Amino acid sequence: MTPRTTVNREGVIRKNIEVVAAHLDREARDIEGALALYTDDVVWEAPARGVVLRGKDRIAENYRDLFGCLDIHSTTLLRQIATEEWVFNDKLLSVTITGDRIPGLDFPVGTKLSVRKLGAFQLRDGLICRETSHESWRPVGGFTDNDDLR
Repeated sequence: MTPRTTVNREGVIRKNIEVVAAHLDREARDIEGALALYTDDVVWEAPARGVVLRGKDRIAENYRDLFGCLDIHSTTLLRQIATEEWVFNDKLLSVTITGDRIPGLDFPVGTKLSVRKLGAFQLRDGLICRETSHESWRPVGGFTDNDDLR
């Protein structure tokens, strides 16, 4: 690999990380801003909840429902790795359920949850073309609320 190729590769990876970080920063508070970082043919999935969405309009509706039903107390990025095409991040969220419009989630309103989330973001031409959200929703203090945070 030539020095120029290495610089270009590192620049693409850095840009991908920046795009994903900007998207995650906006998705709960600025849905339109978050959607601007998607391609027009984006696919969004949450396999554990059986959700597959295609296109920005469907994702916008999902985000309004999802983030309208969550009080997010904290988000901690645990690990992140990126390539020229993918960004993966592993994070922990502390949330309270405030509504009942989250597809595939069966916790009553008021439940405090610890959410472990592995996000897989595929990028094309500087935009996210696929987001897969592998989520583990666990009651705070419950048996499954156990993470190695090292």
